[in-house]
Amino acid sequence: MHNLFALNKLASLDHQTFNRLSKIYIIALGAIALFTIGAQFFIQQYLSSQIDDSKIINISGRQRMLSQKLSKEILLLSYVKNDESKKRYLSELETTIHLWKTSHERLRRYNDSIPKGKNDSTEIKRMFLVLQPYFETIYENSSQILALVKNDSVNHEALQPYLDNVIFNEPLFLKQMDAIVFRYEKDAQEKISRLKKIEYSLFGLIILILIFEFFLLFRPVALSIKKTISNLLISQKDATDMASNAEKLRKIQNENVQELVSLTKALDQTLLYARVNEQGIVKNLGERFGKVLNTGSESDQKNLAELMNLSELQANRLLLLIAQNKGGVFNEEFEFTSHLGKKMWLDISILNVFRESDTAERLVLCSDISKRKEAQLEIERLNDLKYQQKEELQKSNASQIVEAQEEERKRIAKEIHDSIGQMLTALKFNIESINTDNIEKTNQKIEGLKKLSKDLILGIRTATFNLTPPELKDYGISIALQKMAKELSKLTGKNIVFENTSNPELRFNSLVETNLYRVTQEAVNNAIKYAKSDYILISINSSESILSIIIDDNGQGFDLSKIPTKPKNNAEGGMGLFFMKERMNYIDGRIFISSTLGKGTRISLNYNFS
Repeated sequence: MHNLFALNKLASLDHQTFNRLSKIYIIALGAIALFTIGAQFFIQQYLSSQIDDSKIINISGRQRMLSQKLSKEILLLSYVKNDESKKRYLSELETTIHLWKTSHERLRRYNDSIPKGKNDSTEIKRMFLVLQPYFETIYENSSQILALVKNDSVNHEALQPYLDNVIFNEPLFLKQMDAIVFRYEKDAQEKISRLKKIEYSLFGLIILILIFEFFLLFRPVALSIKKTISNLLISQKDATDMASNAEKLRKIQNENVQELVSLTKALDQTLLYARVNEQGIVKNLGERFGKVLNTGSESDQKNLAELMNLSELQANRLLLLIAQNKGGVFNEEFEFTSHLGKKMWLDISILNVFRESDTAERLVLCSDISKRKEAQLEIERLNDLKYQQKEELQKSNASQIVEAQEEERKRIAKEIHDSIGQMLTALKFNIESINTDNIEKTNQKIEGLKKLSKDLILGIRTATFNLTPPELKDYGISIALQKMAKELSKLTGKNIVFENTSNPELRFNSLVETNLYRVTQEAVNNAIKYAKSDYILISINSSESILSIIIDDNGQGFDLSKIPTKPKNNAEGGMGLFFMKERMNYIDGRIFISSTLGKGTRISLNYNFS
């Protein structure tokens, strides 16, 4: 009764103390929090306006620099001597004019957004009214100079009036802009001064509030807590004894709950279970496991391996695991045939269970994994089939590549025999037929030999150009494609145009550049030979990680659906497109083909070099 009375008293005292402390701390901390939040809100408004002021001061200061930069670039442009410098100065002047105008408009919008009378906005707006004519005069004359230089060569007499207007108004603009910057700076300093005074005032008030709360709230509360603690120490011994007894009960309860949770979890994961002794004799067999094994009550005192009808090897393995299980959990997979003749796979787990008499038993838990095993076997079969198909495809691709290489060798041999060989034979006969006694005929034959030699050189250049252009190795893909377009235009008479908006110094390894060159060459040759195009555009552009080559032609086009995905021979067509795709796949690139009958074809090559 004494302990119960003490507990009730302590509970009542704890409740009263908690309520009292809660009220005191809510009042104290609430007052500080409200005052601090209000002060921060007020200060943050000042800081936000100060951030805008710093941006405007920066922009207005930059306007002074831009006006001087504008005048300097106009003077440089008026005395430019070559087209390259003219182009560079034009670009810089146009950028400066645009930035100068944009900054000026931003300053005007900022001044218009300031409420009237705030931060002496009327004075700043008046100063901008004075500045506006200078700005407009400089801007209009600069735009006129820019337009004249763009449309014609530099003419000092035509530019002089506009140049004089810019030079005359620039110091006036700079002087007025200086006054505006100083005005902005003065306003910003005044704001900082006001903010400092406000912060000092708020700091003093917070200090006063803390002193007030210390003497009127926290100190009395501390004395009250001290008294409460002394009262709590009286019942410490009784509480300690009760806690010790409760801890013992909690440990026993946790052990029982842990065993129950382990057993429940095992039964939930698999409902096929049996209890056996160390020799594998069944003590208890689960209902579902008994149905699978087709056994009834007569299953007790029988060997589990015999009931499962395992093979001799698997039966010995199961009994060995049961006999050697001295702790922990053992898992292994077993295959057996049910009484219905169906093959099943079981994942068997074995763990120790101690009875009240301290005799150890084995709990055998089984999970039916037949479907997982069937799926695993099916996956292995499909993987083998996929590997065989991939191997056959690689063999087919290799065979077609060898055939294409042989065709390429035949084409080169035929080209050398039909053109270069014949010209060499003709050159030989012409040299042998020269008769030095007849000067006139000799001169005619020499002229013919010169023409024949020129044709021979052209034929050799054409043959070697189609093999490997030296520009590809020396300068890269863009220069090589530019040379190819130029040479093919001369050789075929077609209008082949090359455009490059990428970095001409962008280089890749020789394998990538060679394959990109060959695919582009194949696309252009197809446009010339089969599409009957008279205009072909080769364009290159690049981003941070992708190089793109696009080949457009105005030929007769073709139906993509009629081109076989994997051609069997050259007669069916599509060999060129097939090897273009193979080359792009080889360098991990992508090819996109778009064609419309009568409207031409577009082939896009994308290579990711990130």
